[in-house]
Amino acid sequence: MWQVILHSTVATAAFALWSRRLRLPSGRARRRLLAVLLVLPPLTAATPSRGGDLFRDHLAWLDSSRLLALPLPWPAAWTPSGRGVPLFYLAVAVALVTLVAALWQELAPVLRRHPHGAVEGALPDDLVRRVRSLPGWRRLRLSLAADDEVGLSTSGWPGRPRLTITRGALDRLGPAELDATLLHEHAHWRRGRWWLTHGLFVVRLVQLFNPVALWAFREWVVEIEIACDREAVAAAGDGGRPLARALLVVYADTDHRDVAGRGILRRRVDALLGRVAVDDGAVGPATVAVVAMVLAAVLPWLV
Repeated sequence: MWQVILHSTVATAAFALWSRRLRLPSGRARRRLLAVLLVLPPLTAATPSRGGDLFRDHLAWLDSSRLLALPLPWPAAWTPSGRGVPLFYLAVAVALVTLVAALWQELAPVLRRHPHGAVEGALPDDLVRRVRSLPGWRRLRLSLAADDEVGLSTSGWPGRPRLTITRGALDRLGPAELDATLLHEHAHWRRGRWWLTHGLFVVRLVQLFNPVALWAFREWVVEIEIACDREAVAAAGDGGRPLARALLVVYADTDHRDVAGRGILRRRVDALLGRVAVDDGAVGPATVAVVAMVLAAVLPWLV
């Protein structure tokens, strides 16, 4: 656990410094680097022949177990020895807090979901025709949710997805806004995004204790949302304002206590309106591959 957190932290620090120097915007390169941050640390931390005393004492660049043994000065008076609580306990506490936060992040949307009846074929015929005309969605299952909040969501597996539209979305979104949100949901099922997102989600589940992985996957989700927004705007050819208006309606419906959700919506609107830079060609795949190889060569020497 500690090795994964250590490698993730070092890799993220290198990523942050490099991206800040390049002023790396949102886009494909940032998504690739975030994927590297999620996948690489568990692999480098599990490299064989790194746990022996010979490697730690003579070959490793850093023996982090010595850091874990350092006492924390501020609770020294709380311990019988007066030497303070070892840093090890703080690392375990951070991992447990991250584990609880990660589980709550997944369970909270399910607990907040209002029960509703999903009725097949209850959507307007013209909307059904538009949806089924999208590539790959001819066999899409459609349902209408009796919910006043604005919401469109897709679920299921490639080849047999389901699209659920709330009654609030039909009542409060105009035709242009509704079409833009449909194109956004459709973009999630194109270019292998479903497989890649779920694959990285599994990698994140393996690291539920890792605060860096929690952050990296959240950033990945935001980047995917921005990418799907851009694809929807390109398909609609409307400049992005209808989708931005739809996102602002969702923002108004979002609970003020949901700071993370509202923050993601603000970032998406800013990207749509050109307030933040988005560039898929800022850094080529060869550069990202070199960065990944350098990290893969350096991280195993930190134990």
